Amino acid sequence: MEFGFTEEQEKLRKEVHEFFLNELPEDYVEGLGSMSKELQSFWMQLQKKAGDKRYITPGWPKEYGGMGLSGVEQAIVAEVEQSWGVLWPNFEGYIFLGPGLMLFGTEEQKKEFLPPIIRGEVLWMEGFTEPDAGSDSANINLRAVEDGEYYVLNGQKTWITGWHKPDWIFCQTRTEDTVPKHRGLTLFMVKADTPGITYRPLPGMGFATQNELFFDDVRVPKKNILGQLNNGFYHMMAIFEYERAGVGGGAGAQAALRRFIHYCREEKKNGKPLIEDPEVREKLARMAVENEMHRLIGWHAQWWFANRERLGPKPYDFSGYWAKQLPTKHAEWMLNIMGLYGQLRAGSKYVKYDGRLERSWLSGRAMHHEAGTIEINKNVLAQRGLGLPRIPAKFNMTIAQELSKGG
Repeated sequence: MEFGFTEEQEKLRKEVHEFFLNELPEDYVEGLGSMSKELQSFWMQLQKKAGDKRYITPGWPKEYGGMGLSGVEQAIVAEVEQSWGVLWPNFEGYIFLGPGLMLFGTEEQKKEFLPPIIRGEVLWMEGFTEPDAGSDSANINLRAVEDGEYYVLNGQKTWITGWHKPDWIFCQTRTEDTVPKHRGLTLFMVKADTPGITYRPLPGMGFATQNELFFDDVRVPKKNILGQLNNGFYHMMAIFEYERAGVGGGAGAQAALRRFIHYCREEKKNGKPLIEDPEVREKLARMAVENEMHRLIGWHAQWWFANRERLGPKPYDFSGYWAKQLPTKHAEWMLNIMGLYGQLRAGSKYVKYDGRLERSWLSGRAMHHEAGTIEINKNVLAQRGLGLPRIPAKFNMTIAQELSKGG
């Protein structure tokens, strides 16, 4: 298969690349999110500058402030962003809320919420996972009870990714007790400073920071329901397809490998550069091949999405699965190449390679649950890709009972 890009698309790629080249400081280290107030301020300023140029959302509609380009241009920008290791503070607004609004939002909601996201002015945080509802997305227990023109929310969310308090929360709630459970869920957009919401940070490994969110009689107006009442599970499944697909991961991995190859050319072991070791060269070659596979899988998904009116929905997508496999495996390979130096953190006087590998190794494991565990991705591939049947409900119940016994 051969594919290429138009002159206009290559022009956009160059413009976005030059934007980061000019805006990022000389001491910039890729992959560091808003881990402090100073970094948060830096990322928000950069996000607003990119938003002013509509670089973050070129594929979003013009009527709301986007550039109105195709999904291909959106993917080109994602590749450039990931090659620079950019981590937007409002990542979840771009991946979750924006697509959800365009799919299920009212015209009034789109006009209110999309322009500030496009301009890079706001922070959104998704609120899906709960103590008893992770991979089992139908087991949501954050209760939303109707009260006049409002719904009153009570319950908890956990492992909610984000560095600092957001402006808005996009969450799944239970609005009706149903059998099966997934038929009684509803999506809400909740202003983050609404009385009754409490935040508790859960520091994680690598760059990751999660939060626990507690809702105590939180009043949310009915106009902030996204989509249809009690149909939120189906809306959420559609939105997850945006989270689990993409081309940026492969480009980011390629850029990281190029930096590591440069390190291997400079660093010596037993008087010779690491790059001359046959085992090192074999590992680097395998990483290069797998990264290119990752990138091409992502582009295939993007091509399909751009032609979905003709091709229909994509039955399955490898890019999310691949994105969970490679970061941890490749980080471990690179750590083995570096030896004990690879375990040193940034800031140590003995650290080499700026401590990148220790952070990458930890981050890959800390974020392994994101977009569904590896087991969830395997289930999707098994059912949609291979056509294998689901486990009968009675067997699932038996398995759950046995697990609850701790045996």
